[in-house]
Amino acid sequence: MTAEPTYNKHLVGLTAFFILGDAIISLPVAESGGASLLGFLVAALAAVAIFFAAVPIANCLLLGKGRARLLSAPLLLAAAVYAFYNAGLSLIKYTDFVSRVLLPETPRFFIAALFIFIAAYLASRRQEVILKLSLIFIVAAAVTVVLFFLLSVKDYNAENIAIKKLPDLMELFSGAKPYIFKISLPALLIPVYSTLFTGESRIRAPFFGLLTGLGVTALCLLESLLLFGAPLAKRLAFPLAAAVSTVTVGQLFSRMDGIVYCLFFAAALIKTAVCMKLAFFALSKAKSQP
Repeated sequence: MTAEPTYNKHLVGLTAFFILGDAIISLPVAESGGASLLGFLVAALAAVAIFFAAVPIANCLLLGKGRARLLSAPLLLAAAVYAFYNAGLSLIKYTDFVSRVLLPETPRFFIAALFIFIAAYLASRRQEVILKLSLIFIVAAAVTVVLFFLLSVKDYNAENIAIKKLPDLMELFSGAKPYIFKISLPALLIPVYSTLFTGESRIRAPFFGLLTGLGVTALCLLESLLLFGAPLAKRLAFPLAAAVSTVTVGQLFSRMDGIVYCLFFAAALIKTAVCMKLAFFALSKAKSQP
């Protein structure tokens, strides 16, 4: 007999790419105040805590029986609404990027419509398609981000991330708040997706995927902070795109921005497709609940 594929490695890739999403191009955010790096670290810890809190809840309500099963419909509805919300955020960020950087004279409607069509088509395919694409692209993203990070070392200024005074709790919360909404809270959807589409509540693969996504995202944030410093980086609409435009590799590759643009498209597309697939599946499953 042929063993059923577990897709553990693919689930790692999907989770990592889901966390990376539109964050690959937009960190640090202007709302993070003077605690960009520490705020991100707090948000990363919050993402791990949220993930581990959501796993037993998804396991109990979606796989349990009896009274616990009665509460699965509200959970599925909430997951569907939040998934649609995250898909909308990715769409807005991608449309904004393309209309401002790549195709400034193209109407946003056409950019958004094309992106929605591709994301919807991807969401309509079997889950194995998204899983395999995620694994391929997260490897490419990790290699690319690490490569860019190493190639930029000569231009880094360590003073840009030096912590001269520890922020108080309010400053730290203000710095972490935008990252919590952008990175931490979406971790709630990972256990729901894993439980619905694999038929079991997995912890190990999604957890490693979460750590991988947070690690790659942290490198993107550090790249921008070390090159520009927090005050300038937060004023840039797309800090990583600006950072990568400064990287050159000899005379053959004078500009390597296009690689990051492709990775951003893949990350935003996969995150949106996953959210669409999760939302529609959760709604259909909620309707079938007694």
